[in-house]
Amino acid sequence: MGKIFELIADSALEILDSCYDECHVCNRTDIDLYAYQGKLHLENGKVDDDIYAACASCIAQCNLTHSCDFAYLEIIDRYLGLKNLDEEAYVQNKNMLAEKYQKTPDIPIFMQYDDRPLCCNDIAEFTGYPKDAEECYDLTEKAIYWEKQVTVKSEFYNFRKYGSPEGKRDIAFFCCKHCQTRYFTFQFT
Repeated sequence: MGKIFELIADSALEILDSCYDECHVCNRTDIDLYAYQGKLHLENGKVDDDIYAACASCIAQCNLTHSCDFAYLEIIDRYLGLKNLDEEAYVQNKNMLAEKYQKTPDIPIFMQYDDRPLCCNDIAEFTGYPKDAEECYDLTEKAIYWEKQVTVKSEFYNFRKYGSPEGKRDIAFFCCKHCQTRYFTFQFT
């Protein structure tokens, strides 16, 4: 489990380059910044929807929400709907998962839509991208394919047989911190 962000392994964490030089929330310039495309909900009811980079402290402590968060919140809703939870447990789990999601930067980069695997009533931790073709082949053969839910992997996602994806970041690996089940997502451009 990541020390900086619970849902991102520290080894997979990516700091923004010098293109972004200040946190869009607290305006600090002497701190590591992370991708976070979203909105800051202010105490006066106003919303600053021009957030693209934020420090770990602001992501953890401020009232930030991801742009287009409705799509992933629907995935959470569908997942929990299949779990036979009573109403109180359902609402409690949904709120907990939504908060964890909102307190996590935009890592990995999803080209199509945010789609973090869910397992054991929690969000799986992002562990990284494949380092090379062999790791891509090995881990995608062993991991469960996730696309908004556990999904049957297409024959063409046999990367050893059909070749590696075009982009190194098209495939993202995740691991459930409770049962250690490994997942992968594949979002190509």
